[in-house]
Amino acid sequence: MSDHYAGVILENQSYVAYLWEKSSWTVPLFHQQHVMNLIQRLLFVTFSIVANVGILYYHWTTPPHPKFTVLRKSRICIRAHLLSGTINVCLPIAAFCTVNKDISTTIMWITVFFDIIHLITVLIQTPDVNGQRVLTVPAYQFISLVKIVSVSGLISALLDSSLYQLERLEWLWSVWANHQTYAWVRVWINALYFLQACGESRYTVSVIIAGTIGAGQAYGFTIMIGLILWLVAFNIILRRMTYLLVAKFSVKKTYSEKEQQELNLEMSAMLQFFHESHHSLYHDSRYRTRVTVVQKILFDLEYVKTIVDSTGNEISQQFAPIRTIPDEVQARCVFESIDFDGSGGLDILELGQVFLTNGVSIAVTQKMCKKAFGSFDLNNDGLIDLKEFTTAFKPYWSYQFNAVYDLLKDAPHLLKNVINVPLQNAAGGCPFSAAHSIPLDFDSSVIDWVKLIRGENVSNLDHALKRVKKRLDRLKV
Repeated sequence: MSDHYAGVILENQSYVAYLWEKSSWTVPLFHQQHVMNLIQRLLFVTFSIVANVGILYYHWTTPPHPKFTVLRKSRICIRAHLLSGTINVCLPIAAFCTVNKDISTTIMWITVFFDIIHLITVLIQTPDVNGQRVLTVPAYQFISLVKIVSVSGLISALLDSSLYQLERLEWLWSVWANHQTYAWVRVWINALYFLQACGESRYTVSVIIAGTIGAGQAYGFTIMIGLILWLVAFNIILRRMTYLLVAKFSVKKTYSEKEQQELNLEMSAMLQFFHESHHSLYHDSRYRTRVTVVQKILFDLEYVKTIVDSTGNEISQQFAPIRTIPDEVQARCVFESIDFDGSGGLDILELGQVFLTNGVSIAVTQKMCKKAFGSFDLNNDGLIDLKEFTTAFKPYWSYQFNAVYDLLKDAPHLLKNVINVPLQNAAGGCPFSAAHSIPLDFDSSVIDWVKLIRGENVSNLDHALKRVKKRLDRLKV
């Protein structure tokens, strides 16, 4: 092989200049992969930088979602995540452009330090991601695994004095490219939004595609195969855990009220893996119909008005500026929209389902509920009333009210016929307590659970139910 392909960067040559020279159109045809490699990297870097500009501006100017602010650990984690992510997006670019070996080496060590911090925060936050978490959780897990491999490789290269600087910079490229996964999530979300494709599953689809793009830049087609295998393995494990949970529900004949609430919440969290999670409650199919509750309150208080012409036909709606709507009204709108049984108080299942719908894991949901009922249930009745909710959850109800108010303004046709139309509560009160009733024995109730989990996949259901029945028979013996 000629010196042109010896893999050595000259003393006065940057990594970018080296790639450009390697990609000369004058090289033999069978080396055209160098040209294609350069084109791919140029496109990848260009789209990544443009996306990152928007992402960094948004995250440094917009408060994080309230699910990341309720617990102190979550607040620290999200701040460390943002800081380390910003440094690792920007700093490696300088290493690629500099001709000074010492500067590029120093940048690599700084990148390693902050990438480890970023990796820790990713692992902590992965259980709380949005989207259909049966796909997004393992996707982010796999991306974290690739990140571990890349950082380990960079550390090993930095410690090995026999390696060329080029080899260290290639490892740095692997780290930086994998770090761009979230940038490409945003690229694909915007592309799918423009195309009006994938509907509620845009985030999930974007995460899967972005994972193969970012990590694929570092390790090629192998990443796609690895991601598919990881998704399948995660799904198999999750299904087994779900069926075991069904068996757990069926073991005892009676439960205390507290046990019933905890088991219902646990099952609801398991089902959420198969359901799309959103930042806004009102984009979720189970809460979408509750927008009528907010509409009715705002109409009654005249913060939303219908404008009609001389013949009585509706021509438009008039919305009050959101800053003129008092906090107590905003809190009431959100509170009544999530109080499904209309009892005037939120039990642990109603409150917990709010967090679960926002993609919060069962462990964090339990901690948040424990904090809420321990600190703000002042009369110890096991319910969070409107006053307690207004005091304890301002970040949540403020965020959700802004979301539902924007939804109303963006879809004025939803407001038709709201005035004087009686509100319909779900049959049996809270739909979560109704749909998630505890099966007391191995009967149709258990089958309903599994149908919720696996849809119409009859062969898998039959096989799983046989395993659960065998387990129950052993327990009875």
